[in-house]
Amino acid sequence: MNTTLAIKKPLITVYILCHNYGRYLSQAVDSVLAQSFVDWELIIVNDGSQDGTGVVMEHYLSLYPEKMRSITHPDALGLQISANQALELARGKYIIRLDADDYLDESALLVLSSYLDEHPNVALVYPNFIYI
Repeated sequence: MNTTLAIKKPLITVYILCHNYGRYLSQAVDSVLAQSFVDWELIIVNDGSQDGTGVVMEHYLSLYPEKMRSITHPDALGLQISANQALELARGKYIIRLDADDYLDESALLVLSSYLDEHPNVALVYPNFIYI
C-alpha cells in the first residue's frame, strides 16, 4: 500500500518578484489571498532586497505555508533570472506574474482562468488595468 499522498497541483500559480518593494508587498499578497477563486499557489521571489521585503515575505509564509513558497537571493540577480526560477518552481497549469507594487481585483484569477478554460486555442490572456 502506498502511503505517500500526491501533492495536488493548483490550477494557477501567481508569482511576485520583489526587489526593495517591501512597502507594497503586503497589498499585492493580500490581493491574492482575497481572490474569489481559491485554486492557486503563490511564489514570492525576494531578489536581494535591502528593505523590509524579507520580513513581510516570511510573515505571509508562516501564515499560509500550504499556499505559498519563496525564493530568496542574497544579492539581486535581476528580473530574468528571478522570473525563470519562479517559472521552474511553478506547479500551476496557468501562470500569472504580479508585480510587488500592483494588486489584483478579487475576481481576476476566476475571470482569466475561466476564459482560458473556455477557449483552449488561446494561449495568453491579459487583464485590463487601472493606473493609481
